[in-house]
Amino acid sequence: MITNISDILSAQWQIGVIVAAVRLRVFSVIGDQKMELNEISLKCDAVPDRIEPLLDACISLGLLEFENMKYRNSHFSLVYFVEGKRFYVGEFLVLINNESIQWFQLPDLIRGKDRETIELPGTRWDYKTFITAMNSIALLGEADALKDTVDLSGCETITDAGGGSGLYSMSLCQKYPQLTATILDVKETLEVTKALIAHHKEKSRIILKKGDFLNDPLGENIDAVLLSDVIYGDSDAKILLQNAWDSLKNNGHLIVRGYYAKPKGPGPLFGSLFAVKQMVDDPQRKIMTITMLENNVRDIGFGNIKVTPLTEYSFILTCNKGD
Repeated sequence: MITNISDILSAQWQIGVIVAAVRLRVFSVIGDQKMELNEISLKCDAVPDRIEPLLDACISLGLLEFENMKYRNSHFSLVYFVEGKRFYVGEFLVLINNESIQWFQLPDLIRGKDRETIELPGTRWDYKTFITAMNSIALLGEADALKDTVDLSGCETITDAGGGSGLYSMSLCQKYPQLTATILDVKETLEVTKALIAHHKEKSRIILKKGDFLNDPLGENIDAVLLSDVIYGDSDAKILLQNAWDSLKNNGHLIVRGYYAKPKGPGPLFGSLFAVKQMVDDPQRKIMTITMLENNVRDIGFGNIKVTPLTEYSFILTCNKGD
């Protein structure tokens, strides 16, 4: 909930400063050190007189500290804005900034006008940026919450349809040593997945399988299916849920996780904003709410349906085939 008008008035400026600092690698260049202006300018390939106001703004935002003519990262920046750190979210910031130009069309889209594709130089979409960005969000508690919430005792096989970075499969395999996960995704995504899981011991129980989760079988007689961050359109939902049903053994588990809005009532803010973002992406899509998802799952035939908030950002739906 927004309570400070100044945060609204300066929101675009604030995100502009942060994204520029991330793109210039200011926080990563400084790292755990203390640096003078000229040293930062040199390593960021910047003009000192032009980067100085940016650094001053970062100080005002609490992202940098300044003492004895030297800059250093705040604890917050060390955690979230330094490349290589576990919770680095720089890729996600760059991703949403690249998409920001499309939001100028939102009033026209709401009035019923067609969407135009607008692409700025240097903002072309690519798999690596997108998958890495989604992985960074999952690291902010989503994957751990899923692992702690889901009970896969006795399960040996799970298909993670559209599994992206593989983090959710990795987390579940860490909790359940008997579990083998198959990540079904497109070739370009799996190339990124392979690099992201390369240094984890659980990779021997992660199978990367090229495929289209809407049209290709998810498996045969498998114990569980995970649909994380993939069901957001009403038409795709019915196809994917039926595919999951056909692939599961009797009493098999279906797990659906995503950033869903709660219709006509307060829900996770992130889910509500994400619903608007989907309209910006595709105004013709019928946006999936958590209630619509639950109804779709019930219509397919799943039973023992449970819907709960997973984190402050997301919902989780669990159910079984044949109950």
